[in-house]
Amino acid sequence: MRLGRFAFVVTLLSTVVLVSPARATGAASTYVALGDSYTSGAGLSPYLAGSSGCSRSPKAYPEDVARVLAGPHLDFVACSGATIAQIMRQVHRANVSLANSSLVTLTAGGNDVAFSKLSLSCLGAVTSPSSSDVRYLPFAGGASACASAVTGAAKLLDARVHPQTGAVTAPYAVTANTLSAPSPLEGRLLALLQAVLQASTSGNSGAGANVLVVAYPMLLTHRTSHACLVGASPVDLPGGATIYPAFASLVTRELIGINSLVRRETAAAVRTLASTQPRLRLVNAASFVPLNCSTGVSSDLNGVSVSTLRSGGTLHPTELGQALMATAVLSQIH
Repeated sequence: MRLGRFAFVVTLLSTVVLVSPARATGAASTYVALGDSYTSGAGLSPYLAGSSGCSRSPKAYPEDVARVLAGPHLDFVACSGATIAQIMRQVHRANVSLANSSLVTLTAGGNDVAFSKLSLSCLGAVTSPSSSDVRYLPFAGGASACASAVTGAAKLLDARVHPQTGAVTAPYAVTANTLSAPSPLEGRLLALLQAVLQASTSGNSGAGANVLVVAYPMLLTHRTSHACLVGASPVDLPGGATIYPAFASLVTRELIGINSLVRRETAAAVRTLASTQPRLRLVNAASFVPLNCSTGVSSDLNGVSVSTLRSGGTLHPTELGQALMATAVLSQIH
């Protein structure tokens, strides 16, 4: 089943009919890929030469997009772990490429809410897949560190955490009137997108590049009162004990809420600017499959294992997930 779906995505990538961005806009043929680990392809080693600590993979979606377009030179500057401020520095470093670009893609904001660190702080384990009794792992921060990380992320999103239900929600005024009262995260995203749009405007034609903001996918599905398994393989401990990596049900709801709000604020920032900047668009990989809390498995997302913890690929797109993101980007290019 997985091989069949992979073959379908590969076929789709190879048969997308496009108008070359360079021909459509008259701009120089350069594609600039900005962003964090979701752009760089963290977890999909071996990484490209010269990646240093940025974990740029030949299996990342910018590489797939560049191969299909077969024309623009790819300036791949995304770096694993980059915050919005650090992606702003990517913009400054790639200034010449952006000035001559026909296409720009970026994903940003996840490291501002420290989602990877947050999920690691909240990581626990159960002794059986059906258990709801989650114990925090020794190397994780524990309940207080998890709660503190969730609260910090919520503040950046102008959100609140309900003490009983664990729901992470934004106040009605912010939800209803995002334009006049952007959250701190949305404000940072707006500044970044404005800088990208300005840097990628063609001085010769005035047209500028297509700027595509690739939204983070939803990472988890909720599973009633049971723990949410985030790894398919059990870990054998000394003495014969076996554990399965998992999030508590309450933590799962909090993480899903933060994930949803980051997506919402990303969409709000794009919507604010797109009314006057039609070359700016939001991209969603609609068919991306979240991690199944019952099994700890997704075809499109890496769960928790020893190898993903070492490579930095925990809760990051698999090769198939990256291919789906590439397909979503290509579908937006006309």
